[in-house]
Amino acid sequence: MGKTKFTKDELKKLVKSEDAYDRITAAEQGYGLNILVHDEDEDVRKAVARQSYGLDVLVNDESVLVRQTVAKQGYGLDILINDKDKEVRRAVAKQGYGLDILINDESSLVRAAVARQGYGLDVLVNDEHWYVRQEVAKQGYGLDTLINDESVWVRVAVAEQRYGLDVLINDKDEYVRLAVAEQGYGLDVLVNDKDWRVRRTVAEQGYGLDTLINDECDGVRVAVARQGYGLDVLINDKNKYVREAAREAQNKLKEKSKSNYDDRC
Repeated sequence: MGKTKFTKDELKKLVKSEDAYDRITAAEQGYGLNILVHDEDEDVRKAVARQSYGLDVLVNDESVLVRQTVAKQGYGLDILINDKDKEVRRAVAKQGYGLDILINDESSLVRAAVARQGYGLDVLVNDEHWYVRQEVAKQGYGLDTLINDESVWVRVAVAEQRYGLDVLINDKDEYVRLAVAEQGYGLDVLVNDKDWRVRRTVAEQGYGLDTLINDECDGVRVAVARQGYGLDVLINDKNKYVREAAREAQNKLKEKSKSNYDDRC
């Protein structure tokens, strides 16, 4: 759907309204920007910035959110790269500007944004903060090193790249093994994993349902039911959530069957 159309008189009223939402609406219509650029409400000034109006003024706005919006417009990056707020500097990095400077930023959020641009990965692979190294792994870089990272979330990112799954399947942390299962790897092993969340993921892959239907964990049996397996058994399960999942799956099968019948000549 397109924008709501307003008459000129309606727009004039919106600009002068005491309701900030009305003034935002006027800005989004591109009306009264020369007035709204100085509005007291930061959300109104953000709306003006999104129109790429008055950026030479808003680049120095007192509001972090407004300056961040200016950066997102690709304006004043040479100024905003030195902004006191990390979220503004991160917005600059996301524009791919000044990465040679921002790679050394004090904020891990900014350095991660640099990594997301695929810049300086040979340096950031050894960053002190796991969040940055995780982003490096997501870029598919340094996986032979990061597979042994001390952070579980970095190793999860490595697994999501489908690297070293034969090693990570035996990881000490269940979240890593869960990520391996999500890749559909080693399900014949992970079907017997000690962590129920890993076994549930195996069930969600449609594997080992004949075994997992008898799993001690209700959450795993729910996943089995949602696969449409063993519904005649799970409909009578001791757990109400399993029974509900089985009934829902049965109803879906009935609807699908009816739909296929209706499509016949």
